[in-house]
Amino acid sequence: MMTRLSVQTPIRDVVIALGLIGCGLGLIVTPITTLIMMSVAKCKAGMISSLTSLERTGPLSIGIATFNAILIAGVVMIANNHQVTMQSPKNIQVEVLSAGFDLAFLLSLLLGIVILILTFALKEEAHPDYAADVALPVKCLE
Repeated sequence: MMTRLSVQTPIRDVVIALGLIGCGLGLIVTPITTLIMMSVAKCKAGMISSLTSLERTGPLSIGIATFNAILIAGVVMIANNHQVTMQSPKNIQVEVLSAGFDLAFLLSLLLGIVILILTFALKEEAHPDYAADVALPVKCLE
């Protein structure tokens, strides 16, 4: 959805797309945190809790910087091909900026797909400290 933005895109579509992103993040954060917390011993829960908080906020800062760099690189690459750099920055065409946003969101989509595949490839195992708290599957011998 975010890769289809243009100058004529209504605000309603932008709000819906950002809302879907927020819902997706909201639905994934709790299961990921639970998975992480249940994979370590109870005596290390405090340390791991702080690390999960760090792993949520650290990549946000790095991600913002990375995607801004991708956006700028995309805009410059497209601008060079259209001779836009010969003009004042205030005259940059909105289509060029839009193409930079498209590139940044497309790369984030690809990264998200890779992360989703890795998430399904991981096997969830509870730490032995939590064995009594979690109903683990029992193998039936027939």
